[in-house]
Amino acid sequence: MRTIRTLVALFCFSGWIHTASADFDVTELQSSIQQTIDAVQPAVVAIRGSRSAFSGVIVSSDGHILSAGHAVKPGSRYQVILPDGRRLRARGKGSNPKADCALVQITEKIDDLPFVQIGESANLVANQPCIGISFPGGQGTREQPAVRFGRIVRGARRGGMLQSTALMEPGDSGGALFDLDGRVIGIHSRIGTSMSQNFEVPINVYKNFWTELNNERSFTSNSRMVLGIIGREREDGSGITVEEVVDDSVASKSDIQVDDIIKVVYGKETASTAQLRKALAAASDKRLVNFSIVIQRADEELTLDVDFSNMLPPPDLALPKYEPKTFSIPEPIKQLADLPREFSELEDQLDDACLLITSEFGTSDDTDSLDIAGTLIKDTDLVVSKNSMVGANPTAKSAGKTVKLEIVGRDTENDLILLRTPEKHSDGISLAKSVDDEPLAGVFLIAPDASGSGQVSIISAKTFKSQKEMSRGFLGVVPAAFENQGGAVLNEVRPDGAAKKAGLKVGDVVIKMNDTLIETDSDMRSFLTKVDPKVTIIAKIKRDGKEIEKSITLGAYPSSSRHAADNMDKSGRRDGFSTVILHDANLQTDKCGGPIFDLSGNFLGMNIARNSRVRSYALPSSVIKAFVDAQN
Repeated sequence: MRTIRTLVALFCFSGWIHTASADFDVTELQSSIQQTIDAVQPAVVAIRGSRSAFSGVIVSSDGHILSAGHAVKPGSRYQVILPDGRRLRARGKGSNPKADCALVQITEKIDDLPFVQIGESANLVANQPCIGISFPGGQGTREQPAVRFGRIVRGARRGGMLQSTALMEPGDSGGALFDLDGRVIGIHSRIGTSMSQNFEVPINVYKNFWTELNNERSFTSNSRMVLGIIGREREDGSGITVEEVVDDSVASKSDIQVDDIIKVVYGKETASTAQLRKALAAASDKRLVNFSIVIQRADEELTLDVDFSNMLPPPDLALPKYEPKTFSIPEPIKQLADLPREFSELEDQLDDACLLITSEFGTSDDTDSLDIAGTLIKDTDLVVSKNSMVGANPTAKSAGKTVKLEIVGRDTENDLILLRTPEKHSDGISLAKSVDDEPLAGVFLIAPDASGSGQVSIISAKTFKSQKEMSRGFLGVVPAAFENQGGAVLNEVRPDGAAKKAGLKVGDVVIKMNDTLIETDSDMRSFLTKVDPKVTIIAKIKRDGKEIEKSITLGAYPSSSRHAADNMDKSGRRDGFSTVILHDANLQTDKCGGPIFDLSGNFLGMNIARNSRVRSYALPSSVIKAFVDAQN
């Protein structure tokens, strides 16, 4: 249903599981996801430095932690925080910024250290399921990792990255991407502007650089023999002409000079720079310290000894060994490319609980209309939605007609509003039969849409209290204390702010906001931190010796970040809730206010905010029920 209906219709969702494809068992997939999370999550860690915070995953009983090259500084000391609360000392080891791989080593001896197995990235296939787990920091995930589900978009090309739909955001760097066998197949690296552009360092990069990663230094390749010259290939193929010798390099210490022609290195002809690098790599593989090169100097051919003793490659280190196990062959699940389609029949029934609400914001001279989702309460005339996105004169459509909605009550703490429709409706969610148990990470959620196909996501972490941090009304002024604490004078009025839109000017003195007296600029700032975006306030100001009132609809606080993670719409009120369910849906802000269900059609809660690129918040059914009961 897309409108309010008064016809009798019963939801019978208990035990309801059906997908469009007989060969795709979503309950089995959900079970596999949860089993994988339980098995691997203890080994995913948060890593804290003096000025950094990122993620990692333990891959050996000796405390080897894989992380991102751009996050780890060799030799730096770190604190590693396990999901069980233990905090351990660690040190940065090898780091390759070019390949974005790095290793951190726990320096304490721990007998029961959890670890996971290094997997294989060469045979990954598109549409293979994967799970990302990391500590992005921020609300609810400082002490517990966040889980995201996705699929492989494409495997790693030579020297390139894996791409998946397991979402990432700042702080996730170094987190792990797992296959459903619980093996690490990639490490979180970076994101693009599209939600499907989540790039991972393939696990085989770590396997190839294992020896280098175990040494405390930065590197860019696994041949550490660098001669220290700038050369030019000769057109006749007779060698490489030395154009510059780097100070204090192996070349300078071996008496290689400008204009020398390098002809042979380690017994191999070097007519090109590629052949020179290959010869040095061959010597490196043999762990040679000294060998000879042949050069042409003027009319004389000389044999010089080069000494790499200060660049002696460390001995090869074996990868961690694990108990023998049999792993499944990677297979695609084509249905993952369009999961909502697999639940279309269930979503078509669940969307009868959804409603589209339209209301007005602004002043009588400048009014904007805004649409937001609503959730119908079964066998009542009530609708619950997101308070900060429902303004004046709310309406909805019923049987093709526009009907007025009455505002029954508001809960500003949880950003909830209760409205009344003209007639009772038999459609909607049953609060008496809602699920109040703590939902588990890895459980699939279905968010139906009154006018679309809906969304499918998974729960990312345990419920938690969302502190109010970014959700404050934006006025768009620079205030200062007025003389003798007589108000807050506006020294600047931003052209993109709510104050400018409402007609405030530089020099205006704000003396009251709603019922709050404003004696200093601090009073104004304190008031604004407690008021949500989109809320209309009444400000009393002094201008040219007269007192006037202005109706101001506050905006959302703008972000100055240019990071790709902030290149998307967030909810104006996006934090400050008593309890939230965190899930990984690409939730559009106008879909907040709509219900979420599990695979059996049980009502779990209501979407309340899009907090960031990855964080979508829903209020549990218990919060919705308590709010509705309090209004009746």
